[in-house]
Amino acid sequence: MKIVKNEQGFVVSVTAIIIAVIIGLMVLYFSNSISLNVTSSSNNYSGSQAQWAAVSGAEYAIMKLFSGLDDIAGTYPFYNGNIIIDTLTTDPSNGTMQITSRGTHSSSNRIISITVRPTPADTLIDEGFENDDGFDYSPTGPGPGSGRYWGFTCDGEVPFGIIPHFVLTGADSCFFFGSKIQAGSDLTFTPMVATAGQDYMMTLSLAAGVDIGNVSKQSQFQTGDYLDIFINGTLLERWEGTSAGGGQPMTPRVGNAINALTTNFEDFTFNLTSIIGAVDTFRLSFEAKTNMSTKYIGIEGISLVGSGGYSVLTGGYTEI
Repeated sequence: MKIVKNEQGFVVSVTAIIIAVIIGLMVLYFSNSISLNVTSSSNNYSGSQAQWAAVSGAEYAIMKLFSGLDDIAGTYPFYNGNIIIDTLTTDPSNGTMQITSRGTHSSSNRIISITVRPTPADTLIDEGFENDDGFDYSPTGPGPGSGRYWGFTCDGEVPFGIIPHFVLTGADSCFFFGSKIQAGSDLTFTPMVATAGQDYMMTLSLAAGVDIGNVSKQSQFQTGDYLDIFINGTLLERWEGTSAGGGQPMTPRVGNAINALTTNFEDFTFNLTSIIGAVDTFRLSFEAKTNMSTKYIGIEGISLVGSGGYSVLTGGYTEI
């Protein structure tokens, strides 16, 4: 019997094995390459998320600086990561502060540092009406008709008998007042430039009363008697009589005040920043009206003071 060797089959088998090995190596190579690319992309994404978390934390800290350092430090969720904000004293001698915002995502971390310093409180008005600097009013002195008058007690030219004897009491200094105030009468202050990053508080010492000896009748105002306060043209508060025949004090009708005007000077405080927002200029004015020469409205003092705060130093916003 003759045996024939199948050399062709042997060659085919060897070739198939070689091709399989090559394909396996290629699959392994591309698999490793894809894995590396996926890992790189994941790291880039994680790093980017951590970076944006840190930036967002820094922006949040700067925004909160308007009202001081309270409620800034803490850990805050940010998408699938976190923001960690710390406040550290870096120079106790001048109060300079360092705020760090650390953004985390997966194993990535990014940190942004903000260096800030305290800003002093800004006083825009501290008016006691010792003179007529810084404001205008109309009409000045006695106006048309009997008893119409705007003026202030330290003027030295107030006609005898116009200053109230029984009401507008408790003043510690001079005060501005009106009697039988005609419609359209106003008191306007020179515009004041505000400093960014502060809350501004305005305190007014106000009183209103009917100048008669009978105490029970000294607060008898009626509909049409009013005192308006404007900031930047916006009506901040109005006090007015609510009785058609007279018989009640002037009560607040518009804004946040809750107390009526009394015959004794009382303080009323307004957070202007929370009411009208951050502005760069304050324009303060008053309008009023009363219909009798015995009805008086008085303003003893006005203060407009910023709360102070913190400002970011030039070059104080850096990544570390």
